[in-house]
Amino acid sequence: MRKKFKVILFITFISMCIWIIWSTNVDMSNTLLIRKNNYIFMHKNIINPSQTTCDVKPFLAIIVMSYVGHVELRSAHRRAMPTELLKSMNAIRIFLLAKIPPHEKYITQDAVENEHAVYGDILQGSFVENYRNLTYKHLMGLNWASNVCRPTYILKVDDDIVFNLESTYKFISKLGVKENLLMGYMLNNTKPRRNKQNKWYVTQEEYVWNDYPPYLSGWYYITTSDVAMRLCEESMYIPPFWIDDIYITGILSKAIGVSLRNVPENYWLEYYELLECCLTDMINKFIRCDFVVGPNGGRNNLIVEFNQALSHCDQWKNCTARPKERLLKDVCVVNRERNIFSDGQGEIKLLKL
Repeated sequence: MRKKFKVILFITFISMCIWIIWSTNVDMSNTLLIRKNNYIFMHKNIINPSQTTCDVKPFLAIIVMSYVGHVELRSAHRRAMPTELLKSMNAIRIFLLAKIPPHEKYITQDAVENEHAVYGDILQGSFVENYRNLTYKHLMGLNWASNVCRPTYILKVDDDIVFNLESTYKFISKLGVKENLLMGYMLNNTKPRRNKQNKWYVTQEEYVWNDYPPYLSGWYYITTSDVAMRLCEESMYIPPFWIDDIYITGILSKAIGVSLRNVPENYWLEYYELLECCLTDMINKFIRCDFVVGPNGGRNNLIVEFNQALSHCDQWKNCTARPKERLLKDVCVVNRERNIFSDGQGEIKLLKL
């Protein structure tokens, strides 16, 4: 009986050892796979920005997430904020692209390379353009900026966002914060969308928890080289999640212990109609628009018009502050009832047949 017990105990011990070794190897294999994939996508690029881009350490590096086919949008950014203006603020700008997808008919790799030959401001990754690859593109940009340029600050924006560089520069210059800075439009108390019809549908396998951590909108946020580098390093150990804003500014920032900060209240416009109103008042009524960021609503040239109007205000000094009794949200009619970051809503209309 005692001998039989010893045999069972020995078999149990061996089984536990095998299980521990196997599970450790599985975890190690998964970790190595994550590190290998993320390393490749962050470092193995098809096109790199011009070698002279960071000859002088920049105060600000602007990384613009751009779909490879958005040639017109990139052109608008360059016209709104030309190289001379960037240099005057010791700033640089690069556009983050990926490989052309098979279905894309309106852009070729030759065209991308010709564009880069003219401007030298493209960073193109070795992965294919796809919404579920945005995390890799986002990390690629942060990694390049923090390791190659090492600027004091990094501004990450999307190519369909309107923003004013001079206002951004003045705001950042007054921050005086260089440690653990991650600032933008903060989103709290958001949950994974479990409805398969939703654009943001996430499976339990992709994200098991019921709530997302606080995160920043990827439209526009400010950070530092140190934080960007730490985020990229942490991504080597945490499996990627395809919603890049949540993964990078939410999951990874929480893992490295960086607290998010909100931009000031009157810094951000959620709807492009409000931005259009702000622009119209600058042009027709000489009322300066004090908001810094907003969506372009599909109007590619809006970023050019907005920055030109602000430049004229500064140049001619003929713009006044908006009167307190004429707040933008009170005088601009916007046919919107939901927050731009919320789910879509169905609408039923009666039609005469």
